[in-house]
Amino acid sequence: MEQQPIDTTLAIAQAMVDELTDYLMGDTLYRQLMVKTPGGVRQPKMTLGALLENLQSLEDERDRLSAEQRRQVAAMQEQVALARASFASQWGALLRRELKALLDSWRWYLDDASRDAAARERYAQEAHIRTRIDLVQAELADDPQAAERRRELGQLDATLRPMLHGSGYVGPRGSEGRYPASRAWWLYGQPGNGS
Repeated sequence: MEQQPIDTTLAIAQAMVDELTDYLMGDTLYRQLMVKTPGGVRQPKMTLGALLENLQSLEDERDRLSAEQRRQVAAMQEQVALARASFASQWGALLRRELKALLDSWRWYLDDASRDAAARERYAQEAHIRTRIDLVQAELADDPQAAERRRELGQLDATLRPMLHGSGYVGPRGSEGRYPASRAWWLYGQPGNGS
């Protein structure tokens, strides 16, 4: 799985931050964006998880950013912190909705992978869902309304663990340091035939 270039991530994150207030005041989980990047126009779907993931990617690449880019990232992080505080109720509600949607997608994928070789073969692409779940769940760590979702994730993880074979990294290329096996175990291995 390819990791996108830093300048593309920066452009997408900035576009998401620019839309954040309108997004939080709306009632849709997914907001389609059109973003002009150095690599061409991209059309990412904005969610809070997508925004946080892009900001985390930029923070993880901090040593590769120019001083101006680091200032831009810091300004974005300040805007996100302000929005999180100003729209706390909406922030939590949207994250809970996103977590439910992600868990549903992950459950459907695991169901397919348990019986379909083609689904197992696309695990590297689908594992991104589990990584996003981890990020959103961490953001909701103190939210008692997300407790049921945490139990649900535990059940899904219990389904996945025995399916994984091998230890090869399947996450974004070059990001092994960002996703160590001790924390992102689901990115190390490939589902085998469960039957």
